Amino acid sequence: MAEQAEDAVISKTYLYLENYNEMQRYISEAVSEVSQVEHADIYNISAERAFLRTIRECKAETIILFEHINKSLEALERDAEAAGEGYKFDALRMKYIEGKTYEDIRNKWNCGKNAPKEWCKTMVKRLSIKLFGAKAIDK
Repeated sequence: MAEQAEDAVISKTYLYLENYNEMQRYISEAVSEVSQVEHADIYNISAERAFLRTIRECKAETIILFEHINKSLEALERDAEAAGEGYKFDALRMKYIEGKTYEDIRNKWNCGKNAPKEWCKTMVKRLSIKLFGAKAIDK
């Protein structure tokens, strides 16, 4: 059971990283206010207010989660730098934030074929603890 919980938080961490840029886009582009609707006067906006309220709630949840992810990434970067493993964090950033390939990472760091994937895997495990706390390490 504990292993399943650990797998779940690791999977969720990967999911957050894989969708990092999409969450950032959603925060900046989600239409959640009537003032954002072009030609709002031609629509029956009063009927849509409940839907806009739902979008606002989703946007607020996304902002909070996104900020938590960013704080966790900042802490992970500091820890990696302090441990002399900044290159591992850089691999994670390149892969998930910048959308680079493992080949791009290999070219930058002049490393073996599997190294970037292993570095990212290590960083994701550490990030999952920063994101989920004890739930990520509960055995």
